[in-house]
Amino acid sequence: MTYTAASQKAIDDYLATLRRQLRDLMDEDVRDIVEEIHAHILDKTSGDPSPEKIASALGALGSPQQLALRYHTDELLERAQLSRSPGLLLRSIVRGASLGLGGLTVFMLSGVGYCLGGVIFVMGLLKAFLPKRAGLNIDYSPGHSLSAGFGAGSGPHAGHDPIGLWLIPICLLLGGGILFLTFRFSLWTLRFFTRPRRGPEPVALED
Repeated sequence: MTYTAASQKAIDDYLATLRRQLRDLMDEDVRDIVEEIHAHILDKTSGDPSPEKIASALGALGSPQQLALRYHTDELLERAQLSRSPGLLLRSIVRGASLGLGGLTVFMLSGVGYCLGGVIFVMGLLKAFLPKRAGLNIDYSPGHSLSAGFGAGSGPHAGHDPIGLWLIPICLLLGGGILFLTFRFSLWTLRFFTRPRRGPEPVALED
């Protein structure tokens, strides 16, 4: 199949830009990715090498910058999964938020999960180190109102802590569980929403 000069230039420019955007990855990985995308473009346009068909195939892939960002996010997720590093996962989540509605949804839900789990976990630590001042404070104040919060034992209408030291294991287990589940949720959903739109399996390209 013969491509026109304009079609070939469009393909070469796209792949060159993609290669530059991936320059911080390993050379072998960059080569595999570029060859894979090249093979995908050739496969999609083999029956019609017109400039319009080329433009359509490249548009379906997204811009080289977007595609590279997806591969970078995927690479970060691989490292986060192997190392169990929350820092790497956080970088992946932040990157994923710029990839579209799916990535932004993962970013927001993960933020809620980490905040909730973190607050509950810290509540358990506070109860362990400040048992007299931290706890679930049930306060029957004047007017028969009921309030709950941390700070049992302080204030003119301080009530009592019905859970006591049991709050420590409850909060540590519940908070830790939420943090762990949020980590797993973030890994799975971010990988699903930001997975690069790969073509067919890499093939040997002719010179």
